[in-house]
Amino acid sequence: MEKQGWVSIWLGNIEEDSTGENLDLIYDEDGESVPSKFFIDFNIDMDETDEDTIEKAVYKNSCSDISTLLDGCSYEEIIIPKIKKNIDLKKSYNAVILMYNFKYNYEIISAGSFDFITATNYE
Repeated sequence: MEKQGWVSIWLGNIEEDSTGENLDLIYDEDGESVPSKFFIDFNIDMDETDEDTIEKAVYKNSCSDISTLLDGCSYEEIIIPKIKKNIDLKKSYNAVILMYNFKYNYEIISAGSFDFITATNYE
């Protein structure tokens, strides 16, 4: 749900060029927006998010270090130290999605190619 000052983080394994089909909004023939596979998989109401506050990245190589995966994200100096001590990744990932001003409700932990990792305050 929409919550100022929070970021929700997902990690996944996808092809380098498929990040758009997983997350980007699409439109039907009437011009109405249709939720992406990611939003459907995690039961996220796209009206509770703002496209401009979503960061995503896909790397050539997989990694199991949360610091490396989040390197360069907005508020990294706050987010990385906060979650690094609590997150021990059990597998490697090559994709990251961060939704700012959104606190995911932990309803679905894994779906499709992504795993929900955590939600934390970044302010």
